[in-house]
Amino acid sequence: MNISKRDETVTGYRVQLRYCLDQKFAYEQLNHISNLFGYGKVILRKQDMYRYYCESFIGLEPILTYFSLFPLKTKKAKSLSNWLKIYSMVIKKEHLNEIGLQEIRRIKRTINLNNAENTKTGSAKP
Repeated sequence: MNISKRDETVTGYRVQLRYCLDQKFAYEQLNHISNLFGYGKVILRKQDMYRYYCESFIGLEPILTYFSLFPLKTKKAKSLSNWLKIYSMVIKKEHLNEIGLQEIRRIKRTINLNNAENTKTGSAKP
């Protein structure tokens, strides 16, 4: 998710929702996921690290349906729950007022707190 300055919007900011899935050595698998959902792209993020991402609201619907049928059972479940709160707020157009935008910013800070960029998990050298 990204919040960027955009003068021509009501609040002066744009809230852009995005679902990303990164995996090393997994171009074929992520491409398969993209084909299953019917939306999104797979890119090389950095050496041997691939990313599937989707930014369109219509493309996010099958992803959200998938996670409602098959909920996460890891530490990512809390991040997804908070992401879904923001998604719901944007759908309800709550991001178009200052109070809603501030709440989205607050929730955004709680997403992916323990990701690989912040905390190394599963390291071979703990």
